Amino acid sequence: MKLQKIIVFMGAPGSGKGTQTKLLAKRLGYAYFSTGELSREYAKQDTELGHRIKDLIDNGIILPIDIIRQIFIKKFESLTDAPGIILDGYPRTIEQAELLKDIMAEKGIPRVHAFFLDVDKTQLLHRLSLRAPAQRRADDDPDKVEKRFDEYINKTAAVKDYYESAGLLSHVNGDQGIEAVHQEIMSKL
Repeated sequence: MKLQKIIVFMGAPGSGKGTQTKLLAKRLGYAYFSTGELSREYAKQDTELGHRIKDLIDNGIILPIDIIRQIFIKKFESLTDAPGIILDGYPRTIEQAELLKDIMAEKGIPRVHAFFLDVDKTQLLHRLSLRAPAQRRADDDPDKVEKRFDEYINKTAAVKDYYESAGLLSHVNGDQGIEAVHQEIMSKL
């Protein structure tokens, strides 16, 4: 079956993107792809690229387009046999949104649907503080969390506007419980 749909999930750090994208991928039988997880895998590698990615992640900085292009396209290519792909936290910049649009045009993928998980900042900070020690990441450090929020506001918020102005964005109340959020997403597909 040819890839027919891309579903994009956006929201601030701690909004539940990872939880919801994995639930939705399982329910729909779509491929799941997290650029954050992929970036952290690369950051563990003892290579020049791995060290560069690790330094950026550890400092709460969104990866530049040259790095994203390298790692995103390679991973994306491996998933094109699925009926759909769910992207967790990608795109995060207008450049990344344009890269996705170009890839979709090249591959003949007709549809994208973006979801934005709206969550109160106080709730986001609380959720991040509750992550189990085994789930904590270098960028969950309180000092780095503020940097991540600043990066998110400065770069990712423009992507939300990009999809909203194109009529491709659905807002979801992310302050609800996991199942209620999932049901709201399903109702808006």
